[in-house]
Amino acid sequence: MAKMKLAESTFTLIPEGTTTFKVMEVNDEKYEDYGKLEVKLQTAKGETHIERFSLIKSNGELNEGALKAWSYFARTCLNNYNVDEIDTQDIVGCYITATVKHETYTRTKGDKAGTEGTSVRLNDYTTASGFGDSDTKADEPADEEDDLDDLDL
Repeated sequence: MAKMKLAESTFTLIPEGTTTFKVMEVNDEKYEDYGKLEVKLQTAKGETHIERFSLIKSNGELNEGALKAWSYFARTCLNNYNVDEIDTQDIVGCYITATVKHETYTRTKGDKAGTEGTSVRLNDYTTASGFGDSDTKADEPADEEDDLDDLDL
């Protein structure tokens, strides 16, 4: 047997409150066959969240509630509430602000059945144009020298 050092667990829940996210990726591989979309979102601090939309029910019928949720999400990302059709990739790079809420539940399947879990739910979407003046984008380092050039001395 070999001893091996394990990596530290870095998973944390996104804190409750209002948070701005950047759409990093839309996984639509299961859309044609199963009506499923996954949208990977990232905060300014680099925390990630995946929003899932199941547009077709298990019986094959259209899930109108999920379609309305996806439509509102996409239109808010694009800041265009009149658009009728988009390519799912159109929202990549867009920003959206949402209210983050934690919900506890009891697991019903798997090895952890019967234990309590916490999920993150996003709602109250609003359009955003970026992370804001006080936050630094997670994928871009802060450039403090540019700020100093604007000072009048």
